[in-house]
Formats: sequence, structure tokens, C-alpha cells
Amino acid sequence: MRKSLLLLSALTLLPTASYSQTVTEQEILQKLQQLERKVQQLERENRELRQLLKSRSVASSSVTPLRKRTAKLKVGGRVLFRFSQTQDINANGGKSIFGDPGNGFTVRKARLHIKGKLNDNVGYGIQIRADRGSQVELWDAYVKYSFSSLPISLKMGQFKTPVSMSYLKSGTKLWLPERPVAVNKIAPVWREIGVAATYKLFTGVKLTAGIFNGEGWSSDKNYNKDRKYLYTVALDATPVNSDELFWRVRVGSEFGTDTSSKMAYASYGAASVKRHLIDVETALKFKPYNIALEAGYLYDNPTDAKDSSGNPVSLGNAKGYYAQVDYGLPLIPQLHLVGRYSWVDPNDSVDDKNDVDYTTLGFYYLLNGWQAAVRSSYTWANERHGEEIDNNLFVTEFQLLF
Repeated sequence: MRKSLLLLSALTLLPTASYSQTVTEQEILQKLQQLERKVQQLERENRELRQLLKSRSVASSSVTPLRKRTAKLKVGGRVLFRFSQTQDINANGGKSIFGDPGNGFTVRKARLHIKGKLNDNVGYGIQIRADRGSQVELWDAYVKYSFSSLPISLKMGQFKTPVSMSYLKSGTKLWLPERPVAVNKIAPVWREIGVAATYKLFTGVKLTAGIFNGEGWSSDKNYNKDRKYLYTVALDATPVNSDELFWRVRVGSEFGTDTSSKMAYASYGAASVKRHLIDVETALKFKPYNIALEAGYLYDNPTDAKDSSGNPVSLGNAKGYYAQVDYGLPLIPQLHLVGRYSWVDPNDSVDDKNDVDYTTLGFYYLLNGWQAAVRSSYTWANERHGEEIDNNLFVTEFQLLF
């Protein structure tokens, strides 16, 4: 722009010089130099003005309004319609091995959730449920905060206890209707109230540690009754994630006082225990062959067990494992064949009906991804000790996400 102005000025002055002998070339050169200095001054003032406007813009954008609307809000839910059949349901206490009351149809899951983000740092989630026709319950209620300058995030409220890989996997993407019996019996498969911090050590590796009330979840236990806490820590790594192979491993631990009514130890009269759980689980996927594997081993050494009156309860160790496979058919990619074997002993100091192993075969078919899917399976339930119960289970279910 400056050169254009100088050229225009020169063209303007040249005719004048030709018509007036009083204007010398030296005077023309001086006028051009003066004009160049003025252009430089204007450019400098222009830069200063732009810098001033930019600083004022940054200052005004840093002012936080009294109430900022949610930037991203998502409302969704899940309906799971199930048919189940056990040959001798009465011999199993009127429930299937998955806890469904009686044979026939049931709305296994009916849930509604709201998730949102205030900005890149703050998010939240709320979920309510009315599974199997029960009363409406608060299932999730948490807020998340991610630091901008550190690879750390905090999760606070009521949410899944962050230990088991199988339990943390979304129920919407389960290969079979229920999780392995070893996980259901030994891992802390329930919600807790507390805070967990996740630190991303480097790509594919993260460490999560949490502190919780240890009271489980229910409307009458939304506080720490015994003033003791439950602690968790887990290392989650994905050593390989290529076009050929995916491999993930998670090592979790739970220790501290647990008083949840969903503990397997409640079957032996224990209302409170101090847990020392080790949970090792892994997942493999051979992508070119459409084959996926998952397996896990769980071991717990509960101590300081007490009943509801505070009297000591004798407990042995709890241990279990599982292995399952998923094979997607090449000609029908929506159809997957699945199988699982799971073994558990929740108290190795006694041999009883709780020592079981389940063998399950089935399939799932994705009508529209996981948004609309059908699962079906047959489970051979084996009680290793005591009287054998005819409680093999057939299940078919339809899932809809919205």
C-alpha cells in the first residue's frame, strides 16, 4: 500500500515539475521522503490501534456471565424388552439365575439420561431407571472437570465403581444378556458416591484412583453411615491398537470398608467387610478375522467381616474367572456368534450352592448398530456342590436406544 501511495504521489508531482521550472528534482525528492515518513507513521498508528482492539476483545471475552447456558445437551434413554424361561423356576426361589422374577416377559431395563457440557472443561450426567417395573431410582448423578493444563480429570457424584473392565463396559454393548457370574459375584458391580481422579500417563495408558462412601447406592444410604471409606485404584492400558490387532488390559484393586447390600458376602450374613480385591481383565480383537476375546481373573481376601449387629463373621477368600469369545460372520456382518464360560467361588472356606459355573452360547444381531439390537442365549448353570437345580436359562431380548 505504501509503494502505491508513493507511486501515485510521484505521478502527481511529475506533471507539475514539467510545467513549472521553479520546482527542482531535489525538491521533488524531499517531498517524496516526507510523504514516505507520513505513510510509515500511519502504518505504525494502525498497528497500535489493532493491538489495542485485540487486547480489549480478549479482556471482554474473559468476563464470565452470571449464568452460562449449557453448550452441549443430550437427552436419551434405553428400553430393554426381555423374554426368559427357566424349566424349574420354583426350585430356584422364583427367580432366574440373572435375577428376573419368574418366567415370561419383562421390561428388564427402562432408563432415561441427560448428559451435557458447559464448556470444554465441565460436563455432567444424570440417569434415572425403573428396571423390571420397580420404582423410579436415581442411577447416575455426577459432574466431571478436566484441567486445561494437565492431563487430569475429576469425576464427582454417584457413578459406576471404577474397577472392573467388564462392569465399566456399557450395558448397551454387551455380547450376552448379562455380565459373567464371576464379575457379578466378586467385583463391585454397583454405583457408589464419591470422587475419582483419572490421570493420562501417556497415549493409551491411564491411572484412576477413587475414594467412596462404601455404602453402595440407595435412597436411604446417600451418606457415609459408618464413617469408613472404600478406596479404588486401576491401571488401564492399550498396548496395541492397529489395523490388525487391538489389545487392552486393566488391573484394578478395591480396598477399605464395603457395606453394600449387593455384596456376595451378604449370603453368609456379612453386612460389612474390609476388602482386598485384585481384578485383572483383558480384551483382544483380531480385526481382519472379526474375532474378539475377553477374559478376567478376580480374587478377594475379605477381612474384619461383621453382621448387621456388629458381630464377627467368618469368611474365606473369593475367586473367579471368565473367558468369552465373539465371532462376526463374514457374509452377515450384523450377526455375531458368542460363547462364554464363567466360574466362581465366593467363599472358599465352605462348599455350597453359591459355587457355580455357567456355560453360555448365543448370538446378537445388530438391526441398526447397537441402537436397535437383538440378543439371545442359552446358559447351562452348574451348582458344583449340594443339590443340583434345574435352572438352565433361555433368554431373548430386544434393545432400543433413543
